[in-house]
Amino acid sequence: MSTTSTTIADPLGTKLIIDGAATSSAELNVTGAAGTLYQCEIDNTLNTSPVYLKISDSASGATAGTTAPDWQFHVPSGTTITYVMPIGVPFAVGLSFWCVTSPSTLTATDANAATSPASDVVVKILCT
Repeated sequence: MSTTSTTIADPLGTKLIIDGAATSSAELNVTGAAGTLYQCEIDNTLNTSPVYLKISDSASGATAGTTAPDWQFHVPSGTTITYVMPIGVPFAVGLSFWCVTSPSTLTATDANAATSPASDVVVKILCT
């Protein structure tokens, strides 16, 4: 599923990126530029296994199972988790992200972490 990017008037962020069905296919450069990451909400209520949202500070070339993520967020099965970074986490290029069923070992080659969730995972990212 494609992502949407909306400009908002919020004291924390100005962009809300929503992906209604995040998978192992990376959404590339969803911010279009450098910025600051403030919040990630990951809805994994439709799955019976945990998922991992992986985010890379990159404009292109992010690939599940190959690219080591800069940030990784765990969400247990059947839950929605919101991660908030109150002072924000800066990124230099742009945000690319993907969602898989295995954690990353944070190495460049991570073939065990390239499987998409069985059901839709909704990801919402708030940033500038």
